[in-house]
Order: sequence, then C-alpha cells, then structure tokens
Amino acid sequence: MPVDKNMVDPILDTYRNMLKEVEGRASGEYYDKMKNTLQRMESLALEMDDLAAYTAKLTTENLFIEFSTAYSNLLSSMAKEEYSKGNSDEILLQKTLESYENALKSLEETPNSEKLVEPIKELIELGNSGVSYPVFLRISEEKGLNKALDGSMVVRDAILQDVEFAKLMHLPLEVEMHQKILKKFDELASKSVFKVPDSFEFGLNRQKIEWTYKPKINQWHMIIRLWERLLDNVYDWLDSYGNFAPQDERWADLRGKMYTMQNIKRTQECNPGILKARKKIFYNYFELKWEDIFDHETFINEYHARRVWYSDETLELIKKVHTYCKPFHSPPEELIKEAEDIYAGKRYKRPDAFQLSAEDQARFIKLFGENKYKEMFKK
Repeated sequence: MPVDKNMVDPILDTYRNMLKEVEGRASGEYYDKMKNTLQRMESLALEMDDLAAYTAKLTTENLFIEFSTAYSNLLSSMAKEEYSKGNSDEILLQKTLESYENALKSLEETPNSEKLVEPIKELIELGNSGVSYPVFLRISEEKGLNKALDGSMVVRDAILQDVEFAKLMHLPLEVEMHQKILKKFDELASKSVFKVPDSFEFGLNRQKIEWTYKPKINQWHMIIRLWERLLDNVYDWLDSYGNFAPQDERWADLRGKMYTMQNIKRTQECNPGILKARKKIFYNYFELKWEDIFDHETFINEYHARRVWYSDETLELIKKVHTYCKPFHSPPEELIKEAEDIYAGKRYKRPDAFQLSAEDQARFIKLFGENKYKEMFKK
C-alpha cells in the first residue's frame, strides 16, 4: 500500500513545479538529473507505506539536495548558454532574474515553501537594485543566498515537518526522535564552514538515532494494540447478552438466525478465555495488568489524541463488567440493561473520536495548507 497521496503531494509539489517550470526550455545532464530524482521520489512513495520512513528515505538518499543542486546548476547553465550567444551582462542578469521569478510563482502556491521563497525574493531584490551581474554574483555568494538554495534548508525544513507531523499525530516518541535528528543536523551544520552538514555524516547519525528509537516505538504501539483488544473483548462480551445483539453487525449472519445465534454464543463462551490469555501475554511482555491500562501513558496519550473510540460512559461500563468476564460466567443483569440503554441511545461512541482538535487543525493547515484541509475535512 503506497504512502497516502494527501501526505505525499505537499512534499513533492514543490519539486514537481520546479521541473514543470523548465520543461520545454531545458535539456541535458542537469535536466535529466532533476527528472530522474523526482521519478525516484515518486516511486518511493508508491513502494513504501509509512510517511516517516518515506521522508527519512528521501533524506538519506540525498534526493532533496540532488534535485535542488541539479536545479541550480541547470539555471546556471541556461544563463551561460544565453551569455555565449553574445548577450550582455545586463541580459544575462535579466534572464537569471526571470528564472527566479518563475520559480517564485510556483513556490508561492506551495505550503511550507518559506525556506526557499525568502532567499529567492532577496536575490530578485538584489538583482533589481541596479548592480551589475558580476556584483550580483559576488554579493549573493557573500550573503550565502546560493547556499540557501542548495538543498540544506529544504532538508532541515523537511525534518521540521517531521516534528510537526508527529505532533499532529500525537506520537511523543516520534516527536522526540525527530527533534534529536534536528538537533544533530544543526550541530553538524554549525561545525561546517558553509553551515551545511556533510550528507554522509548526517545520514549515519540520523540512522543511529532512528535505530535507537525503533524498539521503543514498536513497544509503544504493541502496548496500544494489546489493550485495545482487551477492551474490545470485554465490550463485545457484554454486548452479546444485549437484546440488540441479533441485529448488530458484529454477529448478524446473512445465512439466517441460527448462524447469528451461533456467533453470539461463540462470543459469550470464548471471549472470557481469550481475555484471560491476552491479559497473560500483556503482563508477560510488558508487566502490565488490566488495572494499569487506564493510567498508562499510552492510553492517556491515545485518549487525548481522540483515538479511543469508546465514549466515557462505555469505558466506565467496560471497567465495571471486566470483573465478571471469566470462563463460565455471565454479566449481571443490571449491567446488561445499562449496555442496552447506551446502545439504544447510540452513546457507545465518543462524539469527537478521530476528529482534529482546534490545535491540530492549525497544525494540519500549517503543514499542508488550508486548501488541503478543506478538501479533506470540509466535505
């Protein structure tokens, strides 16, 4: 399954627009490099299924830097070609500024492109200030504006986006990991003459940090997966005794009532034993008991992230009925009645489950733009 297109487009649209800008006007080694690099970015998006791993792959393969470097070299070679045809320095400067202005138009429609937009604007302002082309080149070099476009800022911005995306998804370990990667990037950049970290050294350090966090992240998600199943076991067991069970999609069988009742009976008889086995696994692997679930950092985080499906009322009922969910037992009648009342009132689901908070809405818009937010959430 490929990486979600809605997440990939904001990352790649900048580079797609830059390639589109020179299509029909350029060819040769640098143009082919841009095209092949973008094709690699597109193919990785189809081959991988995890956004964090995808952005890490783009960075470790230096695809951001390779594309931006090829783009800068292409603009330079196009300018030299114009110059070789006998154009004056004034015409050469004009062509260079036209290229930057075209790039600016493409980038201004792209979310999170500020890191590239600002140095381009400064270059255009410098070129329009009346300086000669040689002076333009010297000042842009002295100010480091060329370095601002060589890809390093794009890489750093991508890491910042990883941090913000992890915050949006409420993934504390991933936030911590990407913040450490960002800190290492800045540390290596500060030691460089051009304030650009060596890509190989940075890649090694990034991989080391990711390897350190991978077991912790896997454990975090496995704990969530296990307590989710424990809650489901108890919830389904109680509901299977409700008067609504034969009509509920969890048990209803198109083959007829007999099969539906068999499904209900299976849940009533098997879920307590399955619960017992899963609780044992939960404790053996993580030294966590049922009583630890609701105070555990994973549950608290998932609850505040609005990824706990059950309403508060249902959670309290699950806690109460858990004591009775044992082999050869059935829930007390008053708890069955309570479950029926919740089901009849459709109060079993948390009202804001899997919805973005106001803070997360702002984060999403900052990452992907308001148009993407409206497209996904304002249908």
